[in-house]
Amino acid sequence: MKRQNPKPRTAIAATNERRKFVRATLVGSALISPKSGAKAITAVLDNVNKVGAGLHTKEKLAMAQPVTVSIAFLDSDRAEQMEKLDGKVVWMKPWEKGFLIGVIWDELVTKEKNRWLYYYLEETAKSSV
Repeated sequence: MKRQNPKPRTAIAATNERRKFVRATLVGSALISPKSGAKAITAVLDNVNKVGAGLHTKEKLAMAQPVTVSIAFLDSDRAEQMEKLDGKVVWMKPWEKGFLIGVIWDELVTKEKNRWLYYYLEETAKSSV
């Protein structure tokens, strides 16, 4: 029997690849700046991985909206660090205090581009095994 609508291999690979990355709890302040030039909104980061992040905010964002997410957190020496990552809103749902938002990064988090976040994710992965 012939399959009627086979899924493209790239979609399957992307789905499988995304699930390989451990989601780390990282709660802290974030700023979401729409690339359209609209006013930036404050958010709280709930979790993050090399592919994207989950946040909550009081304001609504459009689906597929390109954004820059600025994340502030403390490194292992308790020094404040800042990462800015470009991405787009991939899901959003109402929440009792506003909206839960999922953002997928334009590029994977790497040691070269996102040093502090990369090391945080690596250390979190090591401590969870």
